[in-house]
Amino acid sequence: MTIGRCPACGGDRLKAVADLGNTPVLNGVMFDDPASARSATQGRLDLYGCLDCAHAVNVAFDPGLIDYDAEYDNSLHFSPTFRAYADDLAARLVDAYALREARIVEIGSGKGDFLESITKLCGGHGVGYDPSTMPDREIPNVTLVGDYYRPGQDVEPYDLLVCRHVLEHLDDPESVLRSLRAAAPEGSVHYFEVPAAEFDFGPAGMWDFIYPHVSYFSAGSLRWLLNRCGFDVVASGRAFSDQFLWVEARPAAHEAAPGAVPPDPAEHLALLDEFAARHESQVSRWRQHIARAMGQGARAALWGAGSKGVSFLNAVDDGTELAVVDLNDRKWGRYLPGTGHRVTAPDDLGRDVTEVLITNPAYAPEISRHLGELGIDADVVAV
Repeated sequence: MTIGRCPACGGDRLKAVADLGNTPVLNGVMFDDPASARSATQGRLDLYGCLDCAHAVNVAFDPGLIDYDAEYDNSLHFSPTFRAYADDLAARLVDAYALREARIVEIGSGKGDFLESITKLCGGHGVGYDPSTMPDREIPNVTLVGDYYRPGQDVEPYDLLVCRHVLEHLDDPESVLRSLRAAAPEGSVHYFEVPAAEFDFGPAGMWDFIYPHVSYFSAGSLRWLLNRCGFDVVASGRAFSDQFLWVEARPAAHEAAPGAVPPDPAEHLALLDEFAARHESQVSRWRQHIARAMGQGARAALWGAGSKGVSFLNAVDDGTELAVVDLNDRKWGRYLPGTGHRVTAPDDLGRDVTEVLITNPAYAPEISRHLGELGIDADVVAV
């Protein structure tokens, strides 16, 4: 155990939830040959839950194994479904907070896709911090900084700060949030988004357990952390087929937001208690399913070489039985960490495919339409 305290509430009453064994450290990095892919650095996923706030954490996380750079590619904007979601989010934030000609900072901006969308919409200027940004990418009115934001670092004045799918990657999210709170401009708005632990640990989740995710926030643990770090939550909810938690917050007048109380952990702890058995059952089920299908001469494929897809393959198909396709052309012809599956374009599937597995049900309508356009009559099955 390398993490002994809860990253959300700081408590030390942690209870074992599930040991998922070793997994690739960076599932967003592709390899040029299958041998290198199978030799990718691995780390252990040993999940514990906090008895005080029900936050879940990988206590075996070692930050020394993580090295994000331009090779890391977890972009979801190749999907029309995800682009529509991100564009709708940008429009909602611009309208809700009257962000005309606004100054926007994004911590964890990836390749800059969301900043491009929201700055076009509001006519403002954006600055993004992310070590995995593409060094040669130029976006009008957007400055991309190829580095981390670090606690204590000054950032440009802003009207809106966006931090999407970053907090779960941090072994010490409190230090980053307190630093942002200390330097927050008066009246500024902060948008935070993370995977929803309620979804991940529930029956429809299962495959979003990856090494870079140190934390698994519930609605209660995310709100409690933000309150402790001096933010007032002004709005919150779930998005993207209930898979994401989002919070909009402003700097509180006091160091800790007034009236903040810890969440009741009972309901979420019950969900965590059920997870190990459910995960083991699902892994066994899909291993048998793939073996049976291949044994009967069927041709099956996995659509999606993102984090959930890599997690699924490393759990159930280390024999590279499945074909793997993805819309991201930067992944075509390269190999996935851990299993060594080769990623190809959907156009390369072939009409003999009878079943297409997907790890994210939100994409089912989009994938079904795409298969129809390709003339492929295959069942789309959410795993």
